[in-house]
Amino acid sequence: MKRIIVLSLSIIFLFGCMARNVIPRNYYILEYYSHSEKDELKLNEPFNQSVYIEDTKVPKTYNRKQIVVRHFGPRITYSDNNLWGVKLTKIIPNLLKKRLDSYNMFKNTQRELFSSTPDYIIDTSINNIELYISETLYQARLNIDFIYRKKDTEKSLVTHSANIEKVLLKQDFDTFAQTINEILLDEIDKFSAKINILNTYGQQAPLTQENIPLEIDPLLVKILDSEEDNSGKGLLLVPAITGTENEPYYKVYDKYGYERSAKIGEDLPLMEGTYSIEYGSGNQDQKMIQKNIEIHPRYKTIVEPDWGCLIVEIIDERRNFAKVIYEIFGLEDGESFGNEFPAEVELGEQERVWVLKPGYYKITINNEPFNTYTDFTTVLIEEGRVQKMTIVMETDEDGNPTNMAGAGILEESFFAASLEPFKLSSAIHINGNFNSDNKLNENDPEVTITMNSQLENYLIYDCDPIYYNMKSIIDLGVSKMTDEDFRLASDEFDLKNTGIYYFVKDLGFYGRFDVNSHFFDETQYCSEKFYYQKFEENGITIGDSILSDEIKIRSSFFPIELKEGIGINYRILNLPRADLSFRSGFGIRQFFNRDVFVYDPSGTFVDHNNIEHRKYFELASTNTTGTELSLVGNFQLPFNLTYASDADFYFPFNKNDKYTFEWENSFNLNLLKHISLDYKFNLKKLGKDSGIDYFVREHSLFLRVTYFLR
Repeated sequence: MKRIIVLSLSIIFLFGCMARNVIPRNYYILEYYSHSEKDELKLNEPFNQSVYIEDTKVPKTYNRKQIVVRHFGPRITYSDNNLWGVKLTKIIPNLLKKRLDSYNMFKNTQRELFSSTPDYIIDTSINNIELYISETLYQARLNIDFIYRKKDTEKSLVTHSANIEKVLLKQDFDTFAQTINEILLDEIDKFSAKINILNTYGQQAPLTQENIPLEIDPLLVKILDSEEDNSGKGLLLVPAITGTENEPYYKVYDKYGYERSAKIGEDLPLMEGTYSIEYGSGNQDQKMIQKNIEIHPRYKTIVEPDWGCLIVEIIDERRNFAKVIYEIFGLEDGESFGNEFPAEVELGEQERVWVLKPGYYKITINNEPFNTYTDFTTVLIEEGRVQKMTIVMETDEDGNPTNMAGAGILEESFFAASLEPFKLSSAIHINGNFNSDNKLNENDPEVTITMNSQLENYLIYDCDPIYYNMKSIIDLGVSKMTDEDFRLASDEFDLKNTGIYYFVKDLGFYGRFDVNSHFFDETQYCSEKFYYQKFEENGITIGDSILSDEIKIRSSFFPIELKEGIGINYRILNLPRADLSFRSGFGIRQFFNRDVFVYDPSGTFVDHNNIEHRKYFELASTNTTGTELSLVGNFQLPFNLTYASDADFYFPFNKNDKYTFEWENSFNLNLLKHISLDYKFNLKKLGKDSGIDYFVREHSLFLRVTYFLR
């Protein structure tokens, strides 16, 4: 019953979260706007003509329900949730007919060939009807042709072509559909004006805006003259080669000297024409300029980088942030490009990006001048590349930064600059303990020596909407007591892999794969010799009884514990110093046992020789499925204290299998440069499959010496 309740709550949580983010489908129509009619086009007496309006020709690209979205280039997409609620092939000629009828243009206007044979034909063709989208610009485009001709001939009497683009004042599909509707009716009016001029003044009347005879109705001429400058807008992109959102701004100048500005890495909409750009870090005379950049309609012009970027990071020897001012100089002329404090990324600050001409630069710290021979480093900036300079500071006893310990392009810095979403770190932790006391014997003290080492590796890939985390820990330790040899005290290999795909903010699908094992045989020791007998799971004895003060209970690598799971991940907290996630889904637990024995808690048995024996049973391999719930969090607390918690519940579907619970807690307090105090508290209930069917409490407190490999 408990498992059913937990599973039901998980399903309710899942669908409750998803229900908030259901995206409805929207349908859009084109309709007749009587308020947009022009009185000067209305006739008292219609032209004595019968006109048939053909269905509009629409190419396959646009002849579908989905609204076409173009991305300022060759790429188009179809909006699955924003659809035409009308057929374009039908609605456009229907609107044309209603407009002509409202203007009393012809004696008879028809859409179907039923009774009379028409004298004239009107053809319409759509070339483009689409929404242009970029991060900074929404634009509606309608490219349409109108032809007015006699029946049984392809020669046109009146042709009107329109390629109109209008910037949407509100960036949504409602405004797009209304704008297309307005453009269409406006172009029908212009087409109607041309037909009116032809039928009123004859073939000799030109139907263009140039050289129109004065005797033509000036109101009709005004309608034709209302055509706008439809040269259209394009986009300019000065690329952000760092892949960050914190690159500086640049300036754009048109041929008249008019100035605009935009951030590097963001699209800037511009009218068709020729422009110049000014960019770079430093003073006005240190800026770079590119001229004669052509902007074309419906096209994204990308500037080829002739600059490089520099990011400066300052840390201490423990890789903690160090707040030390630095200054950048040109190495050839000694000119300063400015000074800055490094960003404390853990608090959410963004790193300063310096955009510089290719060449050598000198970086000094602590307000040192250009000609200093201490506390400086140099860096080469190359065209189109990013350099991340890491400066490492020495610290005093209070942890305050003093002088430069070293600087350069570290491997992980190069890795991070070229593959920004990846974060990789490795460290070795060494713990030691020596204890001696003579409480039992004044002249023969008891000595205990314990040494432990851990190798930790972290790999994180974080690029929305994908997140992947890999953590591996190898823990090996030995201990020695008086009159004993060194013995294995700890031996564990733990690998955790978690991948998450966020389909909406803070909510996504997760998958996990964890492995837990060890490397060496595990032996139990006793101060006195004892008899023991090993049994298979079904009670059959294994070998002969043995008298010894030790027994091997686990072979190398076994047991191997696997955890797999898939489900929903909800990110409760996502702050610079705190993150917390809840997961719920389907889980699999597997124990692969070979030569793994546990002590029979029921006691001992006496053989036929009346000798008491301890009983050890071999564990069988198991494979179960069930519901898993997890709560995972990391917190950076004041006073250099960090806390990590991982609580994992598992409820098997088989009612004969008991639930398991694992809660791992880790506190780490930095004391000195490479020394910290580490406390771990683990609470586990692993079930009968592990041979331990009760709550296990594990405490460990020790001083840790850390050496970072990466």
